[in-house]
Amino acid sequence: KRGTHHPNANFKKLCRRLRSLGKVQVNKESISSDRLKDCDLLIISSPQTRFVDEELHVLKDYINNGGSLAVFSSEGAAQSPESNLNELLADFGITVERTTLVRAVYHKYLHPKHALIQNGIVQPEIGDEKFTPLNMKSRSRQQRQIRNQDDGMEPSMSLSFVYPNGTTLTVQSPAYTLLSSGSTSYPVDCPIAAAWESTSIGGEQGRVLVVGSADVFADDWFENEENSQLCDVLFRFLLRQNVSFDPSMGRSDFEGKECVPDISSLSNLVKPCLQENEPLPQDYKSMLCEDLFGVHNDRVPDVIKLYKQLNVPYEPLTLVKPHFECPHPPLRMATHQPRMIDPPPPALELFDLDECFSGVRVRLAQLTNRTDDKNLDHYIQEAGCILGLDIHVGDETMDGELSKQLLHNVGKKLFQFKLQNEPDYQEIGF
Repeated sequence: KRGTHHPNANFKKLCRRLRSLGKVQVNKESISSDRLKDCDLLIISSPQTRFVDEELHVLKDYINNGGSLAVFSSEGAAQSPESNLNELLADFGITVERTTLVRAVYHKYLHPKHALIQNGIVQPEIGDEKFTPLNMKSRSRQQRQIRNQDDGMEPSMSLSFVYPNGTTLTVQSPAYTLLSSGSTSYPVDCPIAAAWESTSIGGEQGRVLVVGSADVFADDWFENEENSQLCDVLFRFLLRQNVSFDPSMGRSDFEGKECVPDISSLSNLVKPCLQENEPLPQDYKSMLCEDLFGVHNDRVPDVIKLYKQLNVPYEPLTLVKPHFECPHPPLRMATHQPRMIDPPPPALELFDLDECFSGVRVRLAQLTNRTDDKNLDHYIQEAGCILGLDIHVGDETMDGELSKQLLHNVGKKLFQFKLQNEPDYQEIGF
């Protein structure tokens, strides 16, 4: 029935463990009595299509004849609308709800749909048999009681498991509950796994196991917590390996479900804030009230009498000459200042800052490097400017004479400098 879990996907580890007991096959055809003739256990996991009436009769006959059926469902949002799984389980007193089980308190697993249940064991037999693997002889009840006394643990906390992406069940007699959602999940303390056994006398009794989560034994969750040990106990029950449950030893005081509004859906609806009004009449004119205001001269005589009562002279109204304010200033002749053309900026010479701020020796060295023998007069004049020699130049002074005067001044200063070191120094003029 196009199940989401099968030996090729999601149930690989489970089928590998079941192959130790027998042959595992996948049925891709319609369910018939010939297909179930040699089958000891039938697993239905989250079916996506409907069971026809003939298939429902075949399954019920298979169970009544001593066959075992394991049904794994999924959360409400993942259930197919075409599936009629509850129609199959109705005769056994089990109903799969369209809800989702979430963990109300964060612990170990991030997603709230991955609920870790630590006190959800209803049948004490599950905790007693959790250390017995498949295809192994069960221990005696006395040995199990001694082990439980040594552990000192409540039966509900004897095994912890992860319940991912699952839903809750409704269980009625003769079916009985195996696992509950515990006290830390929501809905609180609701059945999540149930079993049914045939009460017919003689021959093998058919057994039905319903679990609200198909992912609880999937490959991703099979080895988490104690899910694998829970799998061994439940499948040993279906395969009749010395595991049986006593409904009288389990709990039956589950709280009834209360219907509450769908808060998430109601929050998205438009909520009007106005009260409901009476229906409007067909003649809308009847809703108009003409007594509130009016335009007429009925009150003019009363106003004139009021003048006499207040001793105020009554004068007829006269026309008031209107005075219109000019919205615009008077017109004037438009005059504009002439737009003068701005003079161009002064042509400034480019100065070499390195040359202006460098020392005297550096400037003389630069002048010597860029001057050759042909420009000797220019070299002498530029060197005089760099050394700061004051020369009074006339209008008719030639370039050659200017260079001679500079050399004359240099020689004069050198002569005076050398005479300063003589003992009989006297100032000599040229």
